[in-house]
Amino acid sequence: MSGVISLTILLVIYAASEYISRKTNGIIDTVLTISVLALIGFWTGILPKNLFSNSGVEEFGMAIVGLMLASLGTTINLAELKRQWKVVMIAILGAIGSCVLIVAVAVLVKQKNFGIVGAPIFAGGNAATLVLLNAMRAKNMQMLSTYALAVLTFQNIIGIPIATYAMRREAHRLLQGSGSELQEGRTEITTRRRPLQLSASALFDTPIINLAKLGLVASLSYGVNLLIHGTINYLVLCFILGIIFNRLGFLDDHIMDKTASSGMITFLVTIVILASLANTTPQTVMSVLLPLLVCLIVGTIGVVITSFFTARLFNVSREMAIALGMTCTFGFPTTMILSQEIAASAGQTETEQVALENYFLPKMITAGLVTVTLVSVFFAGFAINYL
Repeated sequence: MSGVISLTILLVIYAASEYISRKTNGIIDTVLTISVLALIGFWTGILPKNLFSNSGVEEFGMAIVGLMLASLGTTINLAELKRQWKVVMIAILGAIGSCVLIVAVAVLVKQKNFGIVGAPIFAGGNAATLVLLNAMRAKNMQMLSTYALAVLTFQNIIGIPIATYAMRREAHRLLQGSGSELQEGRTEITTRRRPLQLSASALFDTPIINLAKLGLVASLSYGVNLLIHGTINYLVLCFILGIIFNRLGFLDDHIMDKTASSGMITFLVTIVILASLANTTPQTVMSVLLPLLVCLIVGTIGVVITSFFTARLFNVSREMAIALGMTCTFGFPTTMILSQEIAASAGQTETEQVALENYFLPKMITAGLVTVTLVSVFFAGFAINYL
């Protein structure tokens, strides 16, 4: 099969999966649909085992991963995190609670590696999966790679319904109350020129220049990784330096949106995550089902238990604490979609709907951002040392 046909097949599978995700408002995740379609294709022989490698995107996708992690660092708005410090702490502690319980149970049943792999992914998703898969492939851990993909694929199936229920309860509580909590104002954030910020001229704001800047930061991360002999994972360094160079002004905020290639890069990175599906057998999938169920259930219990404490500690409702904690299982854009849908369905008037959306949206997006980027990347970077 020619490379262009292999690439086209992957693009069609991805497009169909993305369409299904949009139609179901993210409940049926893109990764879940791709995984199911790819496994059916490989197991029935419709798709060749070398589909990923023959398309030419697997190796290039691995090179792109560093740029993606660096760009994630530019999405961190430190001023907004400071303003939403309670939300940040609730989200972080919820993710930590899930991780601790997952690892503890895994150690108790003598399956430590399943806990080490499952915990960071449950606490964050894609970014953690990229870091862990990179390490597991180097060690040829096929079963754990399949398990990692299973956790990534199914975590939102349990997370979204729980968060939705909690947010509906919270919306009902707010509307029945005095309404003072719904009148929280937004703080305007002023920006100033940063040390390494290039001229505002359009000459320095082209897609290729922005891609080149991401490449420079990723390459610097690789160099630092060599200097410190791999003490900190290369991809974790990409994320850290992405934050630093964003604060210095070298990388623009949300720089990936300015590269005119975010769709293709997302496709490539997703293919890298799912490339191991070609070598996954039905027996391997069956062998990880029990650990998967345990991880999802135990992780959810960890978030809920932690949320009971954080709700009291930070003087918020239990429902809101649970919703913020569960954002680790789905992240953006589902955090935005849920906020808008709950506001639209719970509010009886346009004023109530706007008030609810303004209440939920910044909190949910901030919580999802913290868990899916900051928490998951650092957890995964720490976890790979114990595989």
